[in-house]
Amino acid sequence: CRVYNYEPLTQLKNVRANCYGKYIALRGTVVRVSNIKPLCTNLAFVCATCGDVQGVPLPDGKYTLPTKCLVPECRGRSFTADRSSPLTTTVDWQSVKVQELMSDDQREAGRIPRTIECELVQDLVDSCVPGDMVTITGIVKVASTEEGEVHHLR
Repeated sequence: CRVYNYEPLTQLKNVRANCYGKYIALRGTVVRVSNIKPLCTNLAFVCATCGDVQGVPLPDGKYTLPTKCLVPECRGRSFTADRSSPLTTTVDWQSVKVQELMSDDQREAGRIPRTIECELVQDLVDSCVPGDMVTITGIVKVASTEEGEVHHLR
């Protein structure tokens, strides 16, 4: 399902730690789009002891090994990823950078416009190009980078 006309719109300057995990809407101009990449959402692992296969959800595509085999008689702790298994699922993923809309009085101050990284998945991938004015709705998350913590909208 998709949410349309979600209000109120949040200004980019107000996207702070108190927005983490919250569903917000913001408006801005797309200034950059990344290449489309596959995002693994579920990865199959084969137990090295008994050969049992289990699917492990990967929140935000972060690689997570199973803790133990699910077969009660085995309980092995060594696994191999199986990317060709039917339990392995991927979706299209793309990152876009959205810049805040600035009024004339803000532009005169010489301030650099704020931006936010937004993650697009599935059918939203390839739905915009730089220069498009968009309204984005999503859940704010924080990603650690070399420069520190960065707010993302997913």
